[in-house]
Amino acid sequence: MSAKRQDVLDTATRLFSQFGYQAVGIDRIIDEAGVSKMTMYKYFPSKNDLVVEVLQQREVDVAAGLVAFVNERQDSLARVRAVFEWHDEWIKDESFHGCMFISAASEYAASDARILQASADQKQHLKIFLERLLEPLTGGDAAPGYASKLMLLIDGAIVAARVCGNKEAALEAWEAASELLAKFGSDSLAGA
Repeated sequence: MSAKRQDVLDTATRLFSQFGYQAVGIDRIIDEAGVSKMTMYKYFPSKNDLVVEVLQQREVDVAAGLVAFVNERQDSLARVRAVFEWHDEWIKDESFHGCMFISAASEYAASDARILQASADQKQHLKIFLERLLEPLTGGDAAPGYASKLMLLIDGAIVAARVCGNKEAALEAWEAASELLAKFGSDSLAGA
């Protein structure tokens, strides 16, 4: 990938994350990335094309960080909890401005199916990751249903952190998740 193309993606990611998609114009991205209009449109024929690529790159980056964080744990329950701990660290980081996928879906829901699909894909991939983590705890068959419930808790924590300023939302979501998972027989779940 060309350095200029990556500069545009990195700049757009930072600006979209902080200010939203609709509020950031192409001219600002061009200016802050230090590229010409011709270079911008060479790589991204439209702003929507740029948004899709930003989301796709963001998903790859987030997934890599999350997987590495989870893989530091051996115990099945600790691996599930690590998903919430990773979100807790992210929410408490000064660069936290909410979920770019949730924002994109809300800003573009009616205008660009590709953007909505990129957002939905990220949520689906995270759900599948959670299913795999839950299989040893739930016996496998219940993993998809529990992964859906945990996704609701995670996305709710992100929104609570962004909208209400609740910096403890991910840990509170873990408390609810551990109560939900306690039915699978581990006495240590609630206190984990």
